[in-house]
Amino acid sequence: MKKTLIALAVLAATGTSFAQVTITGNLTMGYVASSDAAKADASGLGVDTSEIDFAATEDLGGGKKITASLALAGADRSGESGNGTVQGRNASLALSTSFGTLTLATEKPGDYLSGGIAGVGAYYSGFDGKVLNGRTNRDTVTYSVPVGAFTLAGTYQEAGTGLGLGAGTTGAATVTGQSLVGLSASYAAGAIEGNFTYMAYASNTNDTFKNETRVSGAYDFGVAKLGLGAVVWTSGLTAGGKATDLLLGVTAPLGALTVGAQLVQRKVDDVGFTGQGVGTMSGSALQASYAMSKRTSLIGNYARWDSAVGVANASTQYQLLVSHSF
Repeated sequence: MKKTLIALAVLAATGTSFAQVTITGNLTMGYVASSDAAKADASGLGVDTSEIDFAATEDLGGGKKITASLALAGADRSGESGNGTVQGRNASLALSTSFGTLTLATEKPGDYLSGGIAGVGAYYSGFDGKVLNGRTNRDTVTYSVPVGAFTLAGTYQEAGTGLGLGAGTTGAATVTGQSLVGLSASYAAGAIEGNFTYMAYASNTNDTFKNETRVSGAYDFGVAKLGLGAVVWTSGLTAGGKATDLLLGVTAPLGALTVGAQLVQRKVDDVGFTGQGVGTMSGSALQASYAMSKRTSLIGNYARWDSAVGVANASTQYQLLVSHSF
C-alpha cells in the first residue's frame, strides 16, 4: 500500500501547481546458505533488502511534467552489508514532454538477462556477478520516444569509476572504466514484450573498445510466461574476443503460488576477456513464491552456477525469505 503525501501548493505567476510525493519501500528478511567453488560455506539469518523509495511528480503545464525519484537502502542495523549505514540507491530526474522524455540518472540497473524481460522474474537474486557480468553504478542521460507500442531510446553512460558530478570519463588518470553510448527499441503490447539494444564502449588508456548487442523477448501464455534472451560481446583486444550469453526463463502462476526457473549459459571464444577463461559456463535456478497478500510473500529459491571455465565444483545458494512491500 502506497503512502501518498501532498507536499505543498506553490503559487506562481501562471497559477497554482503542486507536487505529489509517494513513499514506497521493501523489507525482505530470511535465511541464506551458500557454497562457492572452493567449498567455502556461509549461512545465516538477516536482512536481504531494506529500501525506501521517494517519487515526486510535478505538472509544469503545457503538456510537460517532471518526475524525481530517490531511493535509500540499508535502513536497518546491519545496513544490509553489515556496516550499519544507510546508503543511496538509484536516483533520477525525468522531464516528459509531447516529444519524449529526457532522463538524468545515477543508477545501478538490473542485469539485462536474469533481471530483465527474458528472466520473467524467475530468480530473486539473478546471475549478475556470477555467470554474467556484475552490474555497475553509472551516471547517465537518456532520451526516449514512444512510437505506438514501441519505445525508442538513446543513452550516454559515463564510467562507473567516474561516478559523481564533474568526474566525467575523460582527462582523469583515475578513470579506468569505460563510457558507452547505446540505442534501443522496446515493444510491449498484449502478451508480448521485446527489446533490442546495441551498446558501444569507448576506449581509454586502460580499456580497449568493445560492443554489446542485446535481444530479449517474453510471451505470456496465461498458464505460464516464457522469456528468452541473448547478449553478444565483442572486444577490441589484439587477439580478438567474443562472449555469448543465453538465458531462458519461465514462470507459472498456480493460484497464490508462483513457480519459476532460469537456465543461463556463457560461451567465451578466442580470449578470456571476461576474466573467466575460454570455454563454456552455465547456471540454473528454481524458485517458488507464495503470496500471503498483495504486499507480503514467502520466497524460496535454489541456484547453482559456474563462475569460471573448468572449475571443479559449482557454486550453490539457497534462500528462504519473507518479503513485504509498502
